[in-house]
Amino acid sequence: NKQAIFTFGNYKIACTLIEGRFPNYNAVIPTNNPRKMVINTKDLYNTIKRVSVVANAASKLIKLQIANNTIEISAQDNDYNMSGVESTACQYEGDPISIGFKAPYVLELLNNIGTENTLLELSDPTRPGLFLPYEAESQNGDLLMLLMPMMI
Repeated sequence: NKQAIFTFGNYKIACTLIEGRFPNYNAVIPTNNPRKMVINTKDLYNTIKRVSVVANAASKLIKLQIANNTIEISAQDNDYNMSGVESTACQYEGDPISIGFKAPYVLELLNNIGTENTLLELSDPTRPGLFLPYEAESQNGDLLMLLMPMMI
């Protein structure tokens, strides 16, 4: 009664069922996101990978500045006096925005999108960003990834 077992070919996964009330996770997913960016997933991934090399080792903070169909990705490490900036083209609707994310988390999300283009929906720099597969024919139709921003 307290376990669930899933069998897939030669693999078995066993987990313990937890009883209790759980928070409404839908409440933390922002619904009104006036800022929408579409960008090539591989281009964004590679740009973040290059720029994050100079990010602070402790925070891994990267800054995204999005405006006029361009995204500028920057990182810096004041301890070692290093910084990096790179820009790439995107499709963007909305007012300009600057938002910070932890680079490894963004890379992990992009690595799992599974589509040529990624849709990033933002409301403001203090609210979570939504990373979604852009192509309608995506096999990940129900995929929604949420990432909390960092203070920049």
